[in-house]
Amino acid sequence: MIAKILGAQRDFSYGEVDVSLKRADDHPARKAGLRQMSNARILNSGAIQVRSGRRAIYPISSSTKRIERFAMKPGKEFDIAFTPGNVTIVDPSTGASVGAFTNQGNGAALPWVTDADIDSIVYAFLNFSIYICFGNSMRPQVVTWDGVSTWSIADYNELLVGNQKRTLFYRISPQGITMFPSGRVGAITLTASQALFTAAWVGTRIRFVGRQVLITGYTSPTVVSATVQESLPGRQALTFGTDPATAYSVGDEVIGITSGAKGLIVNVDSGAGTITVQLLSAPVASVPGPTVTGFLANEAVVGPGGGYTTSDADAVNNPAPVTVWDDEVMNDFRGYPASCFVDQFRLGFCNFSSVTGGISWSAINAPTDQYTGPNPSDAMFELAPRKVQVYYVIAGPEGSEFVVCDRALYYIPISVTNPLKPGSVSFQLLSSDGCAQVQPRVSQEALLYINAGQNSVMAVLATGAYTRPFNTKNLTELHAHLFNGILAIAAPSADGTFNERYVYILNGDKSITVGKYDADTLQDKTPVIGWGPWSGAGIVTWVSAYAADVSFTSTYGNGTGVCEVLDDTFYLDCGLPVNAAPAPFAPPVGKGPLWFMAGLTVSLMDQGTRSMGTYQVDANGYIVPQFKKGEDLTRLDLVAGQQWTMNVEPFCPDAPPGNDVGQRNLRRRVARFSAHVVHSTGFVMGRLFSGPTTPTSPPLGTLMNARRFPAWNFGDDPTQPPPQRETAERIRPLGRSYDPRVVVIKDTPGPLLIAELDIEATI
Repeated sequence: MIAKILGAQRDFSYGEVDVSLKRADDHPARKAGLRQMSNARILNSGAIQVRSGRRAIYPISSSTKRIERFAMKPGKEFDIAFTPGNVTIVDPSTGASVGAFTNQGNGAALPWVTDADIDSIVYAFLNFSIYICFGNSMRPQVVTWDGVSTWSIADYNELLVGNQKRTLFYRISPQGITMFPSGRVGAITLTASQALFTAAWVGTRIRFVGRQVLITGYTSPTVVSATVQESLPGRQALTFGTDPATAYSVGDEVIGITSGAKGLIVNVDSGAGTITVQLLSAPVASVPGPTVTGFLANEAVVGPGGGYTTSDADAVNNPAPVTVWDDEVMNDFRGYPASCFVDQFRLGFCNFSSVTGGISWSAINAPTDQYTGPNPSDAMFELAPRKVQVYYVIAGPEGSEFVVCDRALYYIPISVTNPLKPGSVSFQLLSSDGCAQVQPRVSQEALLYINAGQNSVMAVLATGAYTRPFNTKNLTELHAHLFNGILAIAAPSADGTFNERYVYILNGDKSITVGKYDADTLQDKTPVIGWGPWSGAGIVTWVSAYAADVSFTSTYGNGTGVCEVLDDTFYLDCGLPVNAAPAPFAPPVGKGPLWFMAGLTVSLMDQGTRSMGTYQVDANGYIVPQFKKGEDLTRLDLVAGQQWTMNVEPFCPDAPPGNDVGQRNLRRRVARFSAHVVHSTGFVMGRLFSGPTTPTSPPLGTLMNARRFPAWNFGDDPTQPPPQRETAERIRPLGRSYDPRVVVIKDTPGPLLIAELDIEATI
């Protein structure tokens, strides 16, 4: 008698795992994983069933590459659609454009022209406005809704208060260069101590000792003309009755005890008993800024080395050359942020070309006010450590913000006791590994992001620990073959028609990989997350999630573009009720109901689960009848769409160690292969070719012999929906191999749930 081993698998929680696990008998992923699991979804019970279909929402241009849903207010939902050189706001109930823009607010064309460009667009919502960033050359754009019906687009411009531009300033130019204004007000010249300027500086601002100057003309690398926007602090000579060098040095900051004036010492003259200071305060009344006339005679002037009382104080003169100045961060010369976010009622920017590690937060509920200040509601500007490039800032779980960078991942603690305000921002390192420029998504208690190689899905998880409240984990270590050049993550934030929670990944080759996870198991040392590929006739160019809905931007064989949503009641992609189509699919005059699928083949279903087979659509969009028994192309429940195939291949059970009976060293055969199924509407069981390979052999994985278990048995009425059987079926595959392979295939539309797979194999 030939010794045999029986393997029964009832848990498929790990999904499709790497084939390298096929001999790892005791590994949990080997026990609860599959060699193939395409177009199936994992249930909370560990069983698997055929994946959900996709319902067609409205037709789109074949050039539309990205669609995402949003709500401007409760009950008022829209889609934002990106095509090369265009952004469109769509009413999903009608599929109609309610706002379409090809130009920026300044009249220039929108700069995204390729698929890769569209992938990198970042936008954020605040009140009734959408703030859109793209690359470092485009000024952020603001698409605004009036709350009723009108949409408009405009350039993002910082707030002006008088002549003061409420924007970001930071020293971008090399340190050590002094700036010498020729006057304090009006038209002046600016002279730099080293070559600095180019013609590109014209139209930009600098901030000299905290006051703004607009550059209006270029003269040379060291000289430009400018207009003072805020009156500049001047310089002042102070005289003492003793040698000032014993208490003061160049570069000291001093303060007048009586006047409160502050100044920076630029010269100490022991012979004359004087010092010259560049005032660090406004010399005359202005807004903003205090009213200060300068230092006074007979007042104590104190610095780091002590101080003396002045015997005289000259009038305030034109400024001195000092290094106390900084640059405007956002403008046509320095570039613009490539990323934006909204949190705590602040509009934030990051991914600056000029300050790569910079992050800005606007004043609270004032998105155009980026001018930093000390008050709790003021704007802020901070730099992440380690000279990183900040890609995204995400409001994550537990209220904190997460900073996604090219060479690190940080979090910024935010709490009731440490609210987001000037002086509160600290960067806590979570990981020194780099992140990809793919927008992270928050799902339940996890933040999902992509590693720098764009081939792994990572998670930030709350640990509950005081010293390390967050941790990072790789969620795809055992599924690396399913990921490549990841472009997008979609993570629903609510449950729909099923209780399972999934994350959807769009790969660089436009394939979809779907993972089923549980928030509790993510905390385990080895999180249980099952991944599997989803494929179909359509090419998916984008996937996104809004609440419980998962949307797909897809293109089909004739170039037709369709916006689809995942629907658990459909068993086809691009599913459309032929005779009860939604308004966006109303056919043009003289065209049939499937006008957008003209010339293609479609699968038809009626009565919910009855598959009618494949039909041709003619050039005008009408279904070509086949006059089958029970065919009624006028039924209101007739659904047309594109089918897919579900493949489920378990690992052959490995023989345990023990007395030598040739286990693991001889060719084996599967004596019996059984599938315990629920809601079955027909499927195929078969053997796959597994070697040995020869010049004339078929490719590995080729279906060699199979048996079909039909939807209708003898005596069933094929004009009615097939009985959804709860049964067990089995086959006796032929052939031997060192690695025998068997498979369950669902190649007709309809439900199928696999509760258990049994393999009886020789040792």
